[in-house]
Amino acid sequence: MREYPPAHVIHEADCPGAPPGLFTFRAQLIPAVHPNARAHTCVSHATVYYNREVVAEPGDAGDHLYEPSGDRPHDATRPLCRHCSGTHGEVYVSDWVRA
Repeated sequence: MREYPPAHVIHEADCPGAPPGLFTFRAQLIPAVHPNARAHTCVSHATVYYNREVVAEPGDAGDHLYEPSGDRPHDATRPLCRHCSGTHGEVYVSDWVRA
């Protein structure tokens, strides 16, 4: 079982909204590298089909309480958070989970 960080936002490498200086990788690697990633509007079916270069913008949903969603990857310690799609890790268990 593993913890998931807040979801990265995937951009095509040439997207004007992508932060500069990020490493590029091929779109078909997204599920292996960032399984809980969210696609920016620049990413389409063609992006993956043609295995274009993409970048992953680190996710940051700001401070919020863990609120479980209905999505739980088979290797996640708990369901992904409805706000950030992360599992929040051990740091948040006692301080942030709603009773």
